[in-house]
Amino acid sequence: MFPLYCLGHFRVLNRDQLPQRRESRIIVCNHAALVDSIYFLVAMRPRFTVCGAKPRYFKTPLRRTLMRLINVLPVEGKEKFLKDCRSLLRAGETLLIYPEMGRFPDGLGPFQTWAAHVAIENQVTLRTCYLYGTTKGHHGHPKLVVGPELEPRGNPETLTDRLRKEILTLEQMTSNPSETCR
Repeated sequence: MFPLYCLGHFRVLNRDQLPQRRESRIIVCNHAALVDSIYFLVAMRPRFTVCGAKPRYFKTPLRRTLMRLINVLPVEGKEKFLKDCRSLLRAGETLLIYPEMGRFPDGLGPFQTWAAHVAIENQVTLRTCYLYGTTKGHHGHPKLVVGPELEPRGNPETLTDRLRKEILTLEQMTSNPSETCR
């Protein structure tokens, strides 16, 4: 169960770098727990779509309703994912994509090229983030570190490597006590 008291201690480093309005943009972040998207709901004010969740999370009416409330897109294969993301970006939607394409509670998992494919195909910038506090072994209050924006250049593999390096750099910032959150 998600401890709601954690939201009161949640901090965002570089919050002003998050989108302030709805726009065609991709946010990429590590993914350790089901609650990760809830932290983004707290951190970001403009509407966004979480891309995506396994179809099993949409099986019951209650789950479908919950997924609709927090604006989660099911992932039913790479081609459909790319098509759905293209449609959402054309409609001016901000997308949150977890490049691991699954949860990795023990730390950063391997990245898939899907987010890079979407960015390159649609020429949309990516904003990197690292969420601390939902991975096993993290101690202290949860925080979101918002990192730099990356242009969609190169091939999907090269861009995916850049995304991973940037997110690893942000991860290192979470252990630096001199960093202040706002």
